[in-house]
Amino acid sequence: MNVYEQALVMALILLLGLLTGRLGQKIKMPMVVGFILAGIILSPSLTNVISEQMIEELEILRVLGLGMIAMVIGGELEIKKLRGLLHCILDITLIQVIGTFVAVFAAMHYLMGLPLPESLLLGAISTASAPASPVAVVREFRARGAFTSTLLGVVGFLDAVAIIFFAIISALAGVFLRGGELALSFFLEPLLEIGGSVLLGAGAGLVMIIAFRFIERKKQVLVLLLGMVLMNSSVAHVLHLSPLLVNMLAGFTVANLYPRPEILQHFEEIELPILIAFFLLAGASLRLDVLAANWLVVTVYIIVRGLGKVGGTFLGARLAGAQETVQKYLGFAMFSKAGVTIGLIMVVQDQFPEIASTIVAIELAAVAACSIIGPVGERFAVLSSGEAWAR
Repeated sequence: MNVYEQALVMALILLLGLLTGRLGQKIKMPMVVGFILAGIILSPSLTNVISEQMIEELEILRVLGLGMIAMVIGGELEIKKLRGLLHCILDITLIQVIGTFVAVFAAMHYLMGLPLPESLLLGAISTASAPASPVAVVREFRARGAFTSTLLGVVGFLDAVAIIFFAIISALAGVFLRGGELALSFFLEPLLEIGGSVLLGAGAGLVMIIAFRFIERKKQVLVLLLGMVLMNSSVAHVLHLSPLLVNMLAGFTVANLYPRPEILQHFEEIELPILIAFFLLAGASLRLDVLAANWLVVTVYIIVRGLGKVGGTFLGARLAGAQETVQKYLGFAMFSKAGVTIGLIMVVQDQFPEIASTIVAIELAAVAACSIIGPVGERFAVLSSGEAWAR
């Protein structure tokens, strides 16, 4: 693809994404749904306007989008604002993970008749969520308040907890599949990944704080922010760490140690075109043929996962004494799944090649469906909380 073909594809991405996003708003849907639907229309599964090769060549846009979203999440997690919510966030996250796992595992093994190792792994992967979509919906509706802070806190902690939980369950699945004993390496590797990501992200945040002292103009600050997002993602990839966690910790460090944490709001100046490209390319990557071929088990998986997310979140919020809107609506903002799910699928392909095909097919199909369902649930949750248009 030459430079002019790339320019044409980028023009289609931005213009069609903007159009479908606006149409989505007209029919009371989040703009994110419009972006994703535009991607599906242009995808190899339908018109093939955006080919598999083009998706790979434009991967930098997805890296930038996810890194920026992660840093925004970290920037929202100011300890002084969350001090009264931290125990609530942790309780909700842990109980939601356990509830979702139990629900999906039981349905896959006892209802659908899948083997024990496959059911265990599907249950573990089902706990992961996707922070990009909730953040985009929160930004679209300019939501702010205790519910929104709890939502961002949960999606921020959730993937780290899901990675650790997956490590535990995958070790058990390996024992059931191949026999033998639990290996310490199964637990140690993800812990090292998370620990390394935290250290790298905190270090990057400190570098940003130092740099901010010498940069005052808004446009120069924005260049620094974008450069650090790409730098964090690249270094994390080279070191086999999590780009998501590294950028989130960088934003968290700035938000809690820099005297003007609102400096991260400069992302708002350019976030719309990046979000359009990010979600449209996510839509273009969805495999509709995989969804169609596995429709029955995927339908059961999505329904049961949704029940686990809503039920687990409600129970966690009730036990933590969270406000009523959190108890009633937060679970509906937890349906999305993408980034970490793809990473866990790759781990399954590497560690369990003999059963990976079934798990990959089900998870990819679920990602496709949840990419549409998730933003709808998030819109419902944010509007029902009464915190939309609060700023």
